[in-house]
Amino acid sequence: MNIFLLLCCLLPFGISALKFNNYYASGMMLQRNVKNKVWGYGTLANEQFVVDCVIKNGDKVRTVYQPTQVAEDVWEFLLRGESENTICSFEASDGELKLENVLYGDIWICSGQGNMEQNMLNIENAADEIDASEVYTDRIRYTIVTNQALEETDDNYDQTHSLSWSPAEDLESLQSMSAICFLFARSVYDVTEIPQGLVSADWAGTPIESWSDQETLDECGIPASVNEGTPAYTTSSLWNGMINPLKRNAVTGFLWYQGEANGERNRDLYNCSFPAMISDWREEFSANSATSPEAPFGFVQLSTWRPDSTDAGFPVIRWHQTADVGYVPNDLMKNVFMSSPLDTFDPAGGICPRYKQIAAERLAIAGLHVAYGFTDFPTNGPFPINIGLAQPEKEPGDLVFVDYDQDFQYLDVEISGFYYCSSEPAECDAGSNTNSWIEIPKESVHQIGQRTITIDLSGFSNVYEGSIGYLWRETPVKELLGLPIYAADDFKLPSPPWKMKILN
Repeated sequence: MNIFLLLCCLLPFGISALKFNNYYASGMMLQRNVKNKVWGYGTLANEQFVVDCVIKNGDKVRTVYQPTQVAEDVWEFLLRGESENTICSFEASDGELKLENVLYGDIWICSGQGNMEQNMLNIENAADEIDASEVYTDRIRYTIVTNQALEETDDNYDQTHSLSWSPAEDLESLQSMSAICFLFARSVYDVTEIPQGLVSADWAGTPIESWSDQETLDECGIPASVNEGTPAYTTSSLWNGMINPLKRNAVTGFLWYQGEANGERNRDLYNCSFPAMISDWREEFSANSATSPEAPFGFVQLSTWRPDSTDAGFPVIRWHQTADVGYVPNDLMKNVFMSSPLDTFDPAGGICPRYKQIAAERLAIAGLHVAYGFTDFPTNGPFPINIGLAQPEKEPGDLVFVDYDQDFQYLDVEISGFYYCSSEPAECDAGSNTNSWIEIPKESVHQIGQRTITIDLSGFSNVYEGSIGYLWRETPVKELLGLPIYAADDFKLPSPPWKMKILN
């Protein structure tokens, strides 16, 4: 019999022509408390979907949904909202298309380059951390998007996943999962007891231009560019292949660890390209799903690399990651939170330090405040609120006072942490190195009281015109957890890098 006629005869009797988009799989997670889209491919023939749910109080609910043909070969339907810990099964009326054990919780998309991609198998104490994760059964689930670069945007692209949705207790699969992403979720769950669903979509060595659509890059004056040898370096290629196809799916927010690749590529535009990308991702996801237009966005500042480098790439990118404010959230980056890991130098890990537990825990601390409203958790370590000469009416060269917004502990074990430049802060970073920033000796820096640092600038010139920087090096300290300033509380978040003019 002709194969076409055979298929035509068989399809009405139970061989389904419908398919879910690859994001959907048994054991997956959906965003709690919003109406999620479910979508896929094929031409509808009056099929229905029966969804059976068990909510956390034990009640059972059955709902029947009628999908809609939204484009040629594309269908979707909208689910009612379900609370966390609800578990559902989906079945098409033909009995062929099914999803089982679908859990509701909070979904985070984790993206960026190598430090986000670094998996659980390649961190410090990996075996112990993986074993400790087994107890998070039905608490954390995750999926990994395959590296895929696309030249054009295709909203209906059937993105592939190198790892389908997997539970925390699948320790073999967990070895491949982003460590920052998973360890963040573990810390958040410990406090909130809300199941965490993680989508790892990252690619090592890639610049921010690859993760942004061209209209967003145009806002920052960044033209389109094509890299034939490495498609992942083509502008918008990873937005097209790895992020845009996810935007129909409602999420709680986003996690990001990237910037190393921009130390020498559009470095001085990162203060535009990063905030612009955040705004665009929020806009695209909220326009196509029930994601909030102000979805929380967390990121990790660039960590350490070469111990004695004076290259300005990392210090400047760190500053630009905060839109040149020094901390987040701020007026330019609302509902954004960060982790600062400048005390995790790792000779063996190099540009990807293995101490991901430290960075992830700090990210979770700030995220619990910004994303979950736990105001007892801080968003930042100590940050200066005032800097100036002790006696500005006299000749410069006396003490500079730096007042902070919270109590701190100062330990100058390795360095003072402070640098002086005789120009405006922006002028000090105009070149490709940090040689304009002169290290201030430890004996010139002292803590006064709980919130003030004094710096003796005797011997420095042009103090009235000068600037002070903190941690303004690619690798400020070599000692693990050896930075000079940490908060004097139980969280002990470090003071992040900053720079300010002495007399504002």
